[in-house]
Amino acid sequence: MKTDALYLNLFEIAPPLALRLAGYDLARANEYVCTSEEVKKTFRVDVVLTPPSESDLPLVLAEVQFQREPGIYARLIASCAIMQLQAPEYTDVRMVIFFKNRSMDTGAGGWQPLVESGALQVIYIDEASNGIDAAVWYTLNVEEQASLLLIRLTVSPNDRFADDALAEEFGRVLVPLKNQRLYDQFRDFFVNLYLDKYNNLSLAELLTMIDSTEIFDDIGKSRAVREYAEIQVQKATEEATIKNALAFIEAGIPIEQVANILHIPVSEIEAARQAM
Repeated sequence: MKTDALYLNLFEIAPPLALRLAGYDLARANEYVCTSEEVKKTFRVDVVLTPPSESDLPLVLAEVQFQREPGIYARLIASCAIMQLQAPEYTDVRMVIFFKNRSMDTGAGGWQPLVESGALQVIYIDEASNGIDAAVWYTLNVEEQASLLLIRLTVSPNDRFADDALAEEFGRVLVPLKNQRLYDQFRDFFVNLYLDKYNNLSLAELLTMIDSTEIFDDIGKSRAVREYAEIQVQKATEEATIKNALAFIEAGIPIEQVANILHIPVSEIEAARQAM
């Protein structure tokens, strides 16, 4: 699952959470609108948090970085400058870079004064998402709590035991959204993320995880699970076809003839033979 798209979706659902993680304690935060915008067809800003009209609240531009990119600071600052030229009505424009963790941060370099002044916030998602204490947690609404748990899943180490426990908590949080469209959206977010993170799971292992954690009682309705099941079935069929091809070749049938009979490329059969 593409991380930029996921974070945009989560911040669209819960703009106050993005502001909270960025360290901004703003009045009327729940009135912000989150979008992704192209700036003069030059740069696309991952997240644009727009304040309510006729307010003196800041416009916030944010980037989400899960890879090291030396030019990320300059790109965001350039986007901010162009945005201010395009929208001069926003006199207070702030910037945030959400890094997956500290190792993704290549350093601000000459832009460090902007970081020190607070005009550009540098946030490490793993630290910020786990730094919200219990007292604050209970002030978050359901959408913010669910989004925060999904964010933690994107930055936590690969640990099936810990992530299955997170799945249980996620399922409990979503109870109030049962039978709502947003419930289905969050459910698919979780399954997509889980399958991306543990992409070597067989379908049987996936269903066992789901059953053991009781994440959702109607998980079979998840489009992500259905698509994964289809891929697994297709993979099993392809493996069986290749196995038959190798058996035919072992019996002395020419490889070109085998490929024609089974409708698979000669190159796939050759690759399977070399892998034996």
